[in-house]
Amino acid sequence: MTRSLFGRWFKKRSRGAQSPWDRAVPLLQWSDVDPWTIGDAVEGTLVFGATGSGKTSGSGRAIATSMLRRKFGGLVLTAKSDECQTWLRYARECGREDDVVVFGVESPWTFNPIDFELRRAGVGAGLTENIVQMIGTILEVGDRGSGSGRENDGYWRKASQQLCRNLVDLLAIAKGRITTPDIYRLAVSAPTSLEQVRSDEWRSKSFCWHCLGEGLKREKTPRQASDFELVADYFLREFPALADKTRSVVVSTLSSTIDVLNRGALRELFCGDTNLTPQAAEEGKIIIVDLAVKEFGEVGQFAQVLWKYAFQRSIERRVVTPETRPVFLWADEMQNFVTSYDMQFQTTCRGARVATVLLTQNVSNVYAALGGGEKGRAEAASLFANLNTKIFHAQTDPVTNEWAASIVGRSLQQFGNASSSSTPEERMNGALGMRWLTHPGNTSAGFSESYDFEVQPAVFTQLRTGGRANAGIVDAIVVQNGRTFESTGKSWTQATFRQDL
Repeated sequence: MTRSLFGRWFKKRSRGAQSPWDRAVPLLQWSDVDPWTIGDAVEGTLVFGATGSGKTSGSGRAIATSMLRRKFGGLVLTAKSDECQTWLRYARECGREDDVVVFGVESPWTFNPIDFELRRAGVGAGLTENIVQMIGTILEVGDRGSGSGRENDGYWRKASQQLCRNLVDLLAIAKGRITTPDIYRLAVSAPTSLEQVRSDEWRSKSFCWHCLGEGLKREKTPRQASDFELVADYFLREFPALADKTRSVVVSTLSSTIDVLNRGALRELFCGDTNLTPQAAEEGKIIIVDLAVKEFGEVGQFAQVLWKYAFQRSIERRVVTPETRPVFLWADEMQNFVTSYDMQFQTTCRGARVATVLLTQNVSNVYAALGGGEKGRAEAASLFANLNTKIFHAQTDPVTNEWAASIVGRSLQQFGNASSSSTPEERMNGALGMRWLTHPGNTSAGFSESYDFEVQPAVFTQLRTGGRANAGIVDAIVVQNGRTFESTGKSWTQATFRQDL
């Protein structure tokens, strides 16, 4: 398509747009005639590619800079130690360096996600169950790889949630503020027997008893008064009456996970006052969580999952108008950050104008991150299905390539066939150059039809991966749900990206 034709197309598509963030506004082009719009972006994007395939420097860079140029706000999760610098470079290229906020151990920013959930504005603000779900998300990440396989895992999970629910309610009523250090103190100071409840010595030292006393004296709403009765019954009757082993497992399940947030840098970053919240992204800030998993390990993973969950819950509650700024959620090496809540979020986030962009090497990464087995596969399939743009870079994993080929789809294809036959005498005469002595052998030809992959799995192993050997060119197969690409007349197209060498 010529430049003038594209100019007319752009004007036609953009005519009547009420804001710079109208859904029809193009962000980038897969081809001269196939744009990718803001509306496409907020329906979610999933990028696959083997290590060295160019997924980050190819389509990843193109998507990231297109959103930055359109003044999106966003949250960037980091797995690799150089990722923060990469995004700072993107921001400079796009004139957005003043909008970047780096959240890390050397930054002045702090965020208490639990207290933020308690105090935020809105009809559902301060609901205990929302805070319990946030802590449950941390527990989910911390429990990965345990592989307990116990039939009663469901009981332990519910028992831990019950404990957490009562801890949160008691702190909210008694203190009006919730921090992970106080949750920990409360859990380990709860009575372990009915005799202890009656002990003056335990009462004089127990933070739990102190909070019960504060909660009793404080003025309460009718809802809080009802909740406080349940909390008091739980800590003074039900909890101390549990079997020692049961109570020990329930407490250690909670305390061993949140313990990491009560120490060192994470305590400073997440357990004090708040001067940065996810709402900054709504105002156009690009929040980079500079606690890379490769450098900070499990500590970094917990920190980023906390940010992601708080961002998701905050952003999906906002009131959207035609003038509402789109935001993005960016996770390269997404298997480090995926949780079961992502599936729920992705089903509705389009309405909140959130462009989720997830990048990973292969589908098996995500299956494993979600616990493996049928449950992990089902949750991964649900997440994948709600990310409408899928980009496939070079890949040698057969499971991913078969899956990618099935996503592209099958079509009715024709296959030619031919055959010939002859007798031994005819073959001998032919070999002696005396074909005139015999009749020619029987030959036949024909065609057959069959449904087969439009893009064979082997094609994904042949895509260019950039670098100087490929002149910085990166190939990808792009699929979008419900779309027919003008360049191919099919549900997929091949796109090329140029790396910044």
